[in-house]
Amino acid sequence: MSELVPIFQSSYLYEIEVAKTKLASREIPSYIKNEYVNNITVFPMSQNYYLLVSERDFDEAEKVLQEDDEISENDTL
Repeated sequence: MSELVPIFQSSYLYEIEVAKTKLASREIPSYIKNEYVNNITVFPMSQNYYLLVSERDFDEAEKVLQEDDEISENDTL
């Protein structure tokens, strides 16, 4: 069984969610660590969020996250 390892870290949850969606589009499962921390604290706190993937998926996930997402004029939607 592979362990989960961090592949991306941010203090903004939306950045983690975008990366998670990008991995999910390639069928790479991922998990968010500290996703609900601000839901249980009385005062919002600065928190680092981590995106975790399986060790066996790490290399492929890293490639996916490094891809350029820009759309050029020649791309069709």
